[in-house]
Amino acid sequence: MEKNDQEFLRALHEEKIRTQNERTQLVTMKLAFITVLFGLSSVNVGIDISDIFWLLYFVPLVAISYDLYIMSADSRIKRVGIFLGRNPISLAGKAEREWERFCASYRDGMAPSANLFFSTIVTLGAAAFIHSQGGWADRFMRLWFAVWLVVSLAAIIVLWVRHQMLIKNIGDYKPF
Repeated sequence: MEKNDQEFLRALHEEKIRTQNERTQLVTMKLAFITVLFGLSSVNVGIDISDIFWLLYFVPLVAISYDLYIMSADSRIKRVGIFLGRNPISLAGKAEREWERFCASYRDGMAPSANLFFSTIVTLGAAAFIHSQGGWADRFMRLWFAVWLVVSLAAIIVLWVRHQMLIKNIGDYKPF
């Protein structure tokens, strides 16, 4: 193996660890942002929440944006892990290769599902609060609300399904 290959493989190991930390930070930031956003209604900041409830229409967009970054980091971690575990020129030892095979065989679907569940819950929570603010006499507003809710939930689900397919494809990698 060439020296460049060794440096590249070492850099891949470091990239995997860095991306795992990045994913953890993104999940934490998503939870904190949503918690603060919903917590504003319980704090008296001198602004009537009914005057700014329209900001809750952005909750699904923020959740989906975080989801995209989290899913991107997750797929990068899995790509590196599968490559290092299955590629014959990898510096990975026997234990690491076996660990990567084990992880690929027994994938943890809880974290991506928890992410989907959380995004769905905050979207429904935002919808419930928006709905509680009234203003439903106008047919256009009812239609806007329904379209917003359906499109938001559909986007969350489509992203989750797409991510699951991507992870499966990564797991099917076979080196030449």
